[in-house]
Amino acid sequence: MYNIAKTKIIATIGPSSWDKSVLTEMINSGLAIARINSSFANEDEIIRVGKLVREISPRVALMLDTQGSKIRVVNIKDEIEVKEEAVISSNSNTAGIQISYPNVHLYLKPNDLVLLDDGNIELTVTRIEGENVFCRVIQEGRLKPNKTVALPSVRLDFPILSEKDKQSITCALNNDYDFLSVSFVRTKQDIEEIRKFVGQSDIKIIAKIENQEGIDNIDDILCVSDGIMIARGDLGVEIAYEKLPVLQKQLIYRCRTEGKPVIVATQMLESMRENIRPTRAEVSDVANAVMDGTDAVMLSAETSTGKYPVESVQAIQKISKEAESVMQTSKVYGVTDASREVDELCRNACDIFNNADIKGVVVLSNMGKTLPSLSRHRPNVPVWSISNRIKRIRQERIYFGVQSYYIKEFPTDRDEIIESAVDIVFSHGELDLNDKIAIISGSSIRHNSEDATLEIVTVKDVLSR
Repeated sequence: MYNIAKTKIIATIGPSSWDKSVLTEMINSGLAIARINSSFANEDEIIRVGKLVREISPRVALMLDTQGSKIRVVNIKDEIEVKEEAVISSNSNTAGIQISYPNVHLYLKPNDLVLLDDGNIELTVTRIEGENVFCRVIQEGRLKPNKTVALPSVRLDFPILSEKDKQSITCALNNDYDFLSVSFVRTKQDIEEIRKFVGQSDIKIIAKIENQEGIDNIDDILCVSDGIMIARGDLGVEIAYEKLPVLQKQLIYRCRTEGKPVIVATQMLESMRENIRPTRAEVSDVANAVMDGTDAVMLSAETSTGKYPVESVQAIQKISKEAESVMQTSKVYGVTDASREVDELCRNACDIFNNADIKGVVVLSNMGKTLPSLSRHRPNVPVWSISNRIKRIRQERIYFGVQSYYIKEFPTDRDEIIESAVDIVFSHGELDLNDKIAIISGSSIRHNSEDATLEIVTVKDVLSR
C-alpha cells in the first residue's frame, strides 16, 4: 500500500536535483509535483527537466513558476558591503546600486522603505537628487549580485506578463506542463489576462499571493484561479512578518471553503540547504501548515540548490505524516464549483466515514467537481479517484488525501464502472476483500450530470458481481 502523507509535496528542481538518480529517489520518497522556477531556468531547462520527470514517472505533475515583475539589483558583479548610506537608481550610469525598475526616483519619497535581499538589508529614503535616491542604511549587510529589491510603500505598475514569462509559458504549454503558478498576482484581471494568453489549454493556474494587494483582492482572485500559493518569502517582505502565521491560517481556510487547492511555500526547511536535518522550528512550521489544512507544502532552494534534496523530501514527508496522525476530519462550509447538492452530500459523507468502519472512498466523476468538494473537508480516510485522462490524474495529485488511478476506458454500464474502479484500487494493494468502502458517483438518472449518489459496499460484493 502507499505509505505517503496525505499532504502533497512540491519540490523545485535545479542543479542539486537534475541528476536522474537523485530525482528518482525524490519521487520514490513522495514527490508529487516537480516545480521549475523560470526566474532561474531557460527554455532548454524547462524542456529537459520536463522530459526527465516524464521519463521517470508520468504520474508526477509538472509546474512552471513564472518570474513575474520582481525588481532586482542589476549592476553588481561581486558582493559589496552596504552600510551607513547607499544610493539607488534606475540609471545604468549610477555610482550606486542600480535596480531594474525604470525611473524609480519618480515613485519614492523621503521616509519610504527600500528592502534588499528579501529584507535582509533595510534602507530608508532620506532625499532624492535627480535620478539618484539617497538612503540611510538601517540594517547593514553584504549584497550579492541579482538580489531582490522590495518597495513596500509604493504602488508600482507592472505588466502581469513579461516577454520572458510569455516565452516560458509557451514552452511549458508545448511540453504539456500541468500547472502554471503566476507570480505577484494582484487582481483577478491578472489571472484573466493569463487565461487569455494560454487560450484553450487545460493547464491549471495557481495564483501566488505575495503582496498586500493580492491579499486585499483574495476573494476575486480565488474565484478565477484554480488554486492559491501562499508565497511567504516575498509576502513576508511586503507585510509585517508577525502577521504571516495568522494570515496563512486565514488563506488556507478561505481556499478550503471554495474547494480550491492551497500551497504553503518558502523556507519550509531552509536550513536543509546546508544541513542534513531540519531545525526544530522548521519541523514545527511544517507541522502547523499541515494541521492548518494545507493541500500541499513546497520546497524551494532546499531541493534546487541545497546539499540534501532527497533528505529534504524525506523530512517533509515524515513531518507531514506525523502531523496527520492526530488530525480529524474538519468540515468547512461554502459553495464550490460542484452543485449545492453535491457539496451537501460530500459534507455529510464525512460523518459516515467517521462513524462507520469505512476503509476509503472511491470517487467517480466525469466533470471532476466532486473531488475538490470532498477533499476540502480533509476526510480521515483515503480518497481514490479514477480517470481515463493521464493529465487529470497528475493534476489531481495536488489535492489533500487524493490518490488517482488510470482506467483506459470507462464501461457504459454504471455497475461495470464501479466494479472496474474498485478492481483498480484493489489491484494496487489498497484494499482487502472484506473492507467496506464508500463510492461517490454520478447520478444513475439519465441526463442528470449535476447530482451524485453515495453507496456503502463491501469490496468482495462488488468484485463478485
